[in-house]
Amino acid sequence: MSKHLFFIPLFFILSVFLSCTPKKQEINAYDLKRVLERFAQNRIQTGIMADTKRPTPTDSALFEEACDVYRLSVPEAKEMLKKENKALYESIYGNE
Repeated sequence: MSKHLFFIPLFFILSVFLSCTPKKQEINAYDLKRVLERFAQNRIQTGIMADTKRPTPTDSALFEEACDVYRLSVPEAKEMLKKENKALYESIYGNE
């Protein structure tokens, strides 16, 4: 039996386990940095890959997607961004 057949169920179990883990509530500066790096990359990518048939995601949607990828609480990340970089927060969310 192939070694690869062993890893397929293991990979599936691991992916299910990771998708069920709770979101991180305590966010530190490193977490916010990772979110902002992904946000910036996705923002550039959406500009490069612009498609007139599909609407371009908003900055807030890109920020929240980055939070979801890193399993961070969106409200906590927004609050930290507001404290750390108010100008960027207002650029993404306006004057909420």
